[in-house]
Amino acid sequence: MLSSGINAEYGVMSKAAASKTLWPRDPSKPLKFRMNVPTRQAFPSPPLGPSLGSKGINAPKFCKEFNERTKHFKEGYPMAIDLYIYEDRSYKWDMYYPITSHFIKLAAGINKGGTHKGSEWVGTINMKQVYHIAKTKVENDPRLKHMPLKQMCMLIMDQCDTMGVAVVKH
Repeated sequence: MLSSGINAEYGVMSKAAASKTLWPRDPSKPLKFRMNVPTRQAFPSPPLGPSLGSKGINAPKFCKEFNERTKHFKEGYPMAIDLYIYEDRSYKWDMYYPITSHFIKLAAGINKGGTHKGSEWVGTINMKQVYHIAKTKVENDPRLKHMPLKQMCMLIMDQCDTMGVAVVKH
């Protein structure tokens, strides 16, 4: 066994070594990571900076780019990010509309969802608010543009139930 964890005879990495290594891998496919980063609040300090640095990304450069692209959003909205890292340590990233749970918490006027699904209710929202959240998500998030509005409303109501937010008719 070589010191890097690669078995010289079979060319196989041990599980411990494989979990710590980003490279070598298929260079035609980038590594993909998903993160939620608050708008206009990306800083190279923990937790974002070390997680980017460990992947070979220049954290201050990424934070500057992210804060510039999110300057038209209200500060603190958690944006979903897909980060693609290539073998040469270059990267690209896609930003999506704020996550649904953030809109549910805003509509219900709560800071945190319930801890026990279905048995603890921490807030309420009405069907009009569910419809408004669904419409906003479908219109602005490219991943959801082909989803029917009714289906998106059902997904939001399911997420409300999971978060301990009751959905009422009016």
